[in-house]
Amino acid sequence: MIEIHNGGWHLGIEPAIGASIAWFRHEGHSILRETPDDAISCLDGRAFSAFPLIPFSNRIRAGNFSFDGENYMLARDAEDPRHALHGTARFKPWHVERQDADNARFTLDYVPQAGDWPFAYEAWQDFSLLPDRLHLVIGMRNTGNADAPAGIGLHPYFTRHDPVFLSFEADYVWGKDAADIPTHSEPDAGRFDFLKRRPIGDGLIDNDYGGWDGILDITRGGPRFRLAGSAAFTHLVLFTPDEKPYFAAEPVSHRPDAINPNGDPKDHGMAVLRPGESLAGVVEIILL
Repeated sequence: MIEIHNGGWHLGIEPAIGASIAWFRHEGHSILRETPDDAISCLDGRAFSAFPLIPFSNRIRAGNFSFDGENYMLARDAEDPRHALHGTARFKPWHVERQDADNARFTLDYVPQAGDWPFAYEAWQDFSLLPDRLHLVIGMRNTGNADAPAGIGLHPYFTRHDPVFLSFEADYVWGKDAADIPTHSEPDAGRFDFLKRRPIGDGLIDNDYGGWDGILDITRGGPRFRLAGSAAFTHLVLFTPDEKPYFAAEPVSHRPDAINPNGDPKDHGMAVLRPGESLAGVVEIILL
């Protein structure tokens, strides 16, 4: 486990499983859900506080897609066996490139494997603790010799022990089919509307918001926080499971299943990187 700190901030990162966050605390209080000890010992990446979403975010329908005239099938995920889920960088061991008291850098040199993502890439995560925030640079570079689809994001689980109020702005929300795959865009109205600060209510939200402006304010008992994403993160996935002491708010670069077109004019798909090109962005969790 790699630990960094700055003042009241304390961050634990596990390079052996995705360079995923095991805990993130401020003045001893958990900002993200705590990873259980048994999940750390057995490297259960699904139970960590946060993990990278590389080279794609969320679901790919049935693990199937076509790119540049070729058809591909990915292994389906044990968490949702209907689909491939959240990319595979979260399950790989990452290399500790650098570690100082308040910052650390991790890299992954990915070579395609059977049933896994079929395109080579290099990925990186740069964690820095500043006096008022966590600053994370996350990105990937196409290391293959042909064009390749690419997506990035972060999947943090925030604690939900107190009533939680959210506010953010987005242009629309993606409606889904019975397989939880986005099929159409619609106004983010009613229970999906968080333009004015309001609490997370009862009932599951598990939807992608497109045209996100990069700011999500989180208010609960104690300090207020802001999740901020740079221009690469045009989407925010909100996941509010019932009767769980956490919720997820994920800054991502594309909608779920964006590698498969759905015909909606608001669908911009995934980025396509030429050999040597990169996709990167900044995610911050800021004390207000």
